[in-house]
Amino acid sequence: MKKKFGFLKRAIVAALTLSVLGSSAALAATENLFGYTVVDSGYSQGLAGAINGDRTAAPTTFTSSTKVTGLNSDPALFNFLQGTESRLVLRQYNYTPTAPPNKIIDPFASSWTPLVSPSWSNVANLHAVATQGKWLYATGYDLARIAVVDMTNGYTEKTSYQFPTAWSGNIPVSDVPAGASVHGEGLTVVGNNLYALFTVNPGGGYSVYSDSIVVKFNINSLTGALTYASHLKVGKNAFTLDHYNNKLYVCALGGMQNAGSANADTRLDIIDLSNFTKTTVAKTGSMIGDFRDISIVDANTAYVFLGNYDASFANMVGGVYRTSVANLATPSAWTKVSDVNSAGYLWGIYADSNRFWFVKGNQIDIYPGLPASTSDTATKTFTPTQLGYTNGNLNSAIILAPDQTSGFAAKSASGVAKSFASQSVLAQQARKAAEEAKTGLKTVNGQRILSFN
Repeated sequence: MKKKFGFLKRAIVAALTLSVLGSSAALAATENLFGYTVVDSGYSQGLAGAINGDRTAAPTTFTSSTKVTGLNSDPALFNFLQGTESRLVLRQYNYTPTAPPNKIIDPFASSWTPLVSPSWSNVANLHAVATQGKWLYATGYDLARIAVVDMTNGYTEKTSYQFPTAWSGNIPVSDVPAGASVHGEGLTVVGNNLYALFTVNPGGGYSVYSDSIVVKFNINSLTGALTYASHLKVGKNAFTLDHYNNKLYVCALGGMQNAGSANADTRLDIIDLSNFTKTTVAKTGSMIGDFRDISIVDANTAYVFLGNYDASFANMVGGVYRTSVANLATPSAWTKVSDVNSAGYLWGIYADSNRFWFVKGNQIDIYPGLPASTSDTATKTFTPTQLGYTNGNLNSAIILAPDQTSGFAAKSASGVAKSFASQSVLAQQARKAAEEAKTGLKTVNGQRILSFN
């Protein structure tokens, strides 16, 4: 059983197989590398699957396989570590707190039969998970609560905290006004601290944003309890909380998504965890788009994706840039490695030491190495048709971190819990905006009405 032996057992089995066959081929371990969910063209049902291959092989050898069928119209995957074991949460959102139970899955098992199926009543529209010891922390977009889950007791929810009222004495109304809509977007554990990202709509609704909030908590490792330590304001409509070398990187659109233009307030915030202060980065005048994602490989290699939709929400227009970590605060030193002008709604980037993954609208592009110029291109592409639904739609994507017994664990540590879940909400909003632009109709309280604005 993989729970005891993990990646090492798979490698040993592969080595013995090669020995028995008398093969002179180099040892290769095929495993699931990337998880996804897709839905049909009518957004009525979904499935989950994985892209698999050898972590050091060329993307042209990668294949995909369907793992779970019969899902609802909004499934998504989230990666986390339980001790040294990589795990997934598969959630199915249905716009109510009483969604179908979550499925806890071993991503490297041949069958994605749930290990357990817990329900977390304080997490609606799950957006992020993070772990320390036996505790899993989960937050959802709708309720903006942080649930504390005991992984050693059937993944049961022990308690929860409501943002911002659980810490109302520490987070002033000037930062989160009374009556504001708040949303849980991201979680990251670094050492004995949990960092949580929340977005804020000061007047409710989704059209006006104020600064997002990153809250720092101390973790009680015995009880899982969270104690407020500090908080910072970051950009409006922020949705990344990437950790690298004791810093957090927060991309913010700067407001709601616009047709035909970027937001003036879009920015990248770099939070230094040593003193919990931030550096704010603005794009150069020649750059197109909002800050949408960031991925850091090492000190010499980081990627930033900027883009916004065209006037009809048909195409994303922008680019992907490469730079060093030291130059992330100096966009004039960045090099564009990809021009973007493509259709679709789910977007995100991830780079590891071997390749570059681009969730590009409604396809997944995989580069054989780390792109250094616009002449570098993807050599493998997966579309929803290839992943299970003809003319379907990507709904979520996730990097699958290996078990920490794996020799690749250190290289992949920055990918643990790397999810494009927050991009899913942006995708839904953009699809609705595109539909309204075409039909002149808009949805208000579940009713379709004629729009005059």
